[in-house]
Amino acid sequence: MAEKQPDQKPRILQICHDYKGPFRTVARQYAGSFSDCEVKTFFLRGAPSSELASSIHGDVEFLTLPSGSLRGLKLRPYRRVKEMIADDPPDVIVAHRYKPFFVALLLNYRLKIGAVIGVMHEFGFLGRVLRSFFSRFWKDNVQLIGVSQPVCQALLERAPHLQSRVHLLPHAIEVVTHCDPVAARHELGIPLGSYCYGTVGRLVRKKDHKLLIEAFAGVHDDSVLAFVGDGGLMPELKMLAKKLGVQDRVIFCGAKDEARTLMKAFDAFVLPSTSEEAFGIVLLEAMAAQVPIVCSDAPGPVSVIGDTGLLFECGSIRDLTRQLEAVRALTKLNSDEMTQRALDRLGAKFSVPSMARKMRGLPQIEQYAPVTH
Repeated sequence: MAEKQPDQKPRILQICHDYKGPFRTVARQYAGSFSDCEVKTFFLRGAPSSELASSIHGDVEFLTLPSGSLRGLKLRPYRRVKEMIADDPPDVIVAHRYKPFFVALLLNYRLKIGAVIGVMHEFGFLGRVLRSFFSRFWKDNVQLIGVSQPVCQALLERAPHLQSRVHLLPHAIEVVTHCDPVAARHELGIPLGSYCYGTVGRLVRKKDHKLLIEAFAGVHDDSVLAFVGDGGLMPELKMLAKKLGVQDRVIFCGAKDEARTLMKAFDAFVLPSTSEEAFGIVLLEAMAAQVPIVCSDAPGPVSVIGDTGLLFECGSIRDLTRQLEAVRALTKLNSDEMTQRALDRLGAKFSVPSMARKMRGLPQIEQYAPVTH
């Protein structure tokens, strides 16, 4: 590690795979947790964005690596990052998801790094992270964060010897106070007079949007269903809506950079995800916007909303249809009570200041980046 001057601030390197979906929010919040430090954030993938860079504390670099270089155990990302930091290694590396964590482990093996924190956002990467290949790179200064209790539990089931290295640190969200429902509907192309069920997220299998369309087809009224997001399943989902005769009531809005500011366009937010969903930042965004929530009873999402929304049996078309009808039938008083409970839970468990305190309180981080204010 390069010798620090007595008055030099702690140096933090944050490595992100990309900034799709919730990860622009994640990058902002983790960088903001180190507002009294020198922070650099590297995005391995994604076109440069001055708007995003200006919203993140510290310096931001977009490495724009080709997607092929991020598959498997290819070393190009590691070599690129090493070139950029070798003369001034950071005190702490925070790495989000599998490939950035792999890069961080190699950097930690070759350079003098104070601490490495791997943030596990989903279940799918855990097997790869824990496989025997990595064992030689797991130095004593490597720690893991699970974003939900189910993720932490899955980590420890696979590797109980890591008990002392695994820490629970849920995501957090800032409450958006300025959100015009009419303007949001105009931007998304949602009719102003219609009751709208909405969902936000990548159009991928684990989100189970197919189930949502099938359940929505059983709701026989004038409501509409809006998808905010993009992905390879869009043609298939459009075909399904047409097959079920609801294509005129299903709206595909495309991806939006700051979908959280558009939540008020929905009368109800729906997360139909399978048990592969580890958390669900969009749930926090819906809670912050005070929009009633219908959610699958998968462990990850339930760890977020608790009893502040309507749950349906994961994978059940009939049960989801029942809850879609139930949320629309809520009186204003019952709806307001539900969304207030959600907002209270958000403030108690998922506030940004609370997340920052917990992050900085981790012993390995506190050692190298103590809070100075």
